[in-house]
Amino acid sequence: MNFSLVQGVLNGCICYGAIAREADGFVLAGCYGFANKAIDAVWAKLEALTLGLKLASNLKLSKPIMESDNATLINTIKNREKDVTIFGCCMKQECRPIRNFEAIHFNWIDRNSNEVADLLCKIAINNRCDLMFNLDYFLKIDDIIIRDEMK
Repeated sequence: MNFSLVQGVLNGCICYGAIAREADGFVLAGCYGFANKAIDAVWAKLEALTLGLKLASNLKLSKPIMESDNATLINTIKNREKDVTIFGCCMKQECRPIRNFEAIHFNWIDRNSNEVADLLCKIAINNRCDLMFNLDYFLKIDDIIIRDEMK
């Protein structure tokens, strides 16, 4: 199961989203969040990771694959045991739920492969709210899901 993670930072607000897909691209669930706080983009990605881990846990998955277009986040996750920076220490804290999975992989993906999660982020910031959904996702994202699968 792949999880695409995305974040946005705009005018002192952050949004973040995660979308859960099967290997064939079928969307099973997703979520997005909004917070009225000003933080750097990589810290907002950490919020997206936390949200993605919660979603994977709620779906009771044993081997999720987390994907992000932020190389800093992916590199920090992969080297979190050696990272002594403040961000690395926070990463270790936020990554504690990883122990609940049988196996977990973190992959960097091209930004163009993250359209659905990016749309979720835009919805979160426009509506200024949080939402978690299963198969009953918005028709609005249906076209983007299909377009993503054709790539």
